[in-house]
Amino acid sequence: MPENVLVTRHDAVTVITINRPEVRNAVDAATMNALRAALASCEEDGTRCIVLTGAGGAFSSGADIKQAVSSGFSADVVYQTLTDVYGPTLKAIRSASMPVIAAVDGFAAGIGCDMALACDIRLVSARGKFAELFVRIGLIPDGGGTYLLPRLVGIGRALEIIFTGRDVEAEEAVSIGLANHVYPVETFMDEALAFAERISQQSPNALKFGKKALLDSLDSSYDEALAREASYQHQIFTSEDGAEGFLAFVEKRAPVWKGR
Repeated sequence: MPENVLVTRHDAVTVITINRPEVRNAVDAATMNALRAALASCEEDGTRCIVLTGAGGAFSSGADIKQAVSSGFSADVVYQTLTDVYGPTLKAIRSASMPVIAAVDGFAAGIGCDMALACDIRLVSARGKFAELFVRIGLIPDGGGTYLLPRLVGIGRALEIIFTGRDVEAEEAVSIGLANHVYPVETFMDEALAFAERISQQSPNALKFGKKALLDSLDSSYDEALAREASYQHQIFTSEDGAEGFLAFVEKRAPVWKGR
């Protein structure tokens, strides 16, 4: 039986692939646990950028409802799975110390859509599309979509997408801020890897603290953001990479980042 999650390394970029193409990469508890373990390993192995994607022309069609029903489906089980499995994995995506890019080739639906929203950047192929389709079965988004979607596309558009459960195609996703870039299907993963590689060449400390400062600012005041930026900048200045950045600039050469 193939592994539900595949991990491959491309220099400083780690690609994590949801590998259940027979169900369009629908996720179950085992897959989400494996995904969280893969993310944790990236914190220890020198990864500087993560690409999260799906196998076989789909990102993720959402939760594996058929498997959930066959294994005993109840309100209590759903609640426990969301709080003990899905929530921690989504938090791991969101809080990863390095940038996480969602490479959305095909459908990102339901909690699959919310996994993509939890990433820092979304790249989409020409056939990619997003859908908060929970309303189609009488539910609400349960993967952080009610928090993340309005912060990306605004309240009005977010409510429309949640109320209708409609598909948001690639070009529209880019135009409303749901995705960053769209690429041809034929070259999509090459483009996504090249994008991730450019990011991975930046200072790991600058990436880590820049991400943390921005995400923390979403729920704080302007004054708090200024104080946080000053604190993080101080930490960077006193680091080995902080000294290297200035030295490389003076010596007119490319910096050699060590992540410390």
